[in-house]
Amino acid sequence: MSFRQYIQVALRALYANKARSFLTMLGMVIGVGSVIVAVSLVEGARDSVTKEFEAVGSNLIFAFHSPEQRGTGARPGVFEGLTMEDARAIEQECDLLAAVCPNMQFRGPARAGREERATRIMGTGEGANDVLNVEIAHGRSIAPEDVENVAKVCVLGQELAAALFPNGSPVGREVEVRGVRLQVIGVLAPKGRSMGENRDDCVYVPLTTVHKHLLGVEILSDITARAISPLKTEEAADQIWATLRRRHPNNVRDFVVDTQQSVLASIGRILNLFAFVLGGIGGLALLVGGIGIMNIMLVSVTERTREIGLRKAVGARSRDILWQFLIEAMTLSAIGGTIGTGFGWGLSRLVGLVMQGKLRTHVPLWSILVAFGFSAAVGIFFGAFPAWRAARLNPIDALRHE
Repeated sequence: MSFRQYIQVALRALYANKARSFLTMLGMVIGVGSVIVAVSLVEGARDSVTKEFEAVGSNLIFAFHSPEQRGTGARPGVFEGLTMEDARAIEQECDLLAAVCPNMQFRGPARAGREERATRIMGTGEGANDVLNVEIAHGRSIAPEDVENVAKVCVLGQELAAALFPNGSPVGREVEVRGVRLQVIGVLAPKGRSMGENRDDCVYVPLTTVHKHLLGVEILSDITARAISPLKTEEAADQIWATLRRRHPNNVRDFVVDTQQSVLASIGRILNLFAFVLGGIGGLALLVGGIGIMNIMLVSVTERTREIGLRKAVGARSRDILWQFLIEAMTLSAIGGTIGTGFGWGLSRLVGLVMQGKLRTHVPLWSILVAFGFSAAVGIFFGAFPAWRAARLNPIDALRHE
């Protein structure tokens, strides 16, 4: 028999038991679909995180106060946080940095007329234009003279501007933050979420204004810097670490210096763990589907014992019987894998549409190939024993079988 004839015989056998064949394939459908949906969720999350980091910029280095990093032998309360002096020292001593941006961010209400909204207040310097990839849609950004003159001005994110000033442009009007009136000088271009923060829902204020009028103390939540090139990012981070360690020798556990690539790699490892767990669940479903295929094929061999004996009596070889039942098992798993691929792809697209961009899904080609290939391998593995058992039947005994 040719391979085409084997396929035709397998399809006729499956069609003769439609309900049983469908229930057997259901395990493969669920297994393959689960693998594809799991991969699409993880890859969608990976794409979202990568785009968020790219929105901020590249070659970034973050230095921030982190008291939880302290060891059990450290003295509590010694190190209160990063200061402007730390930022100036980093700018002067680290020659592998293209720009340095000290920041002080906190949450609070912003009010304009009758409109009020809880938002993120971001005290920053003119370095934000170079480090944070700031783009202005209307007006202008914070200038060096605004920082130097402690100007009571601010730049609004696109979403916050629409909420506080639903009618007309906010440029030239005032926003009240912690009882201080700030003139709006610009509105950011839409940026979306970046590193867990919604940059469209934010008030940018000169850092000196935050220190003098809003907080009354010169502390920083973090210092963000950009390396002169991607290849120098790690070396630049080491320079920042060395500077902070020299300035605070007794408090090296109170701050963290990390790079954008390192943070992204850490998130990638977490996502890979989720992919492994979710993929394992789908793999278990495929395993159960394979066991179902073996069970059905063993039943099929028993039911068709006389057919096997008759085929052998008219000249069919054991090899022909082996291939007949093996291809039947492979066809069963391949059809189930094909349906499961379509089911998984459609379900992942549906999830993306329902979540409306809040949860992205992405189905890479390799996930479809891997899931389909694994389903075919399951058919071969679990169909091999029933096919071997059918091929070993004695034709005389098979013809006598009732």
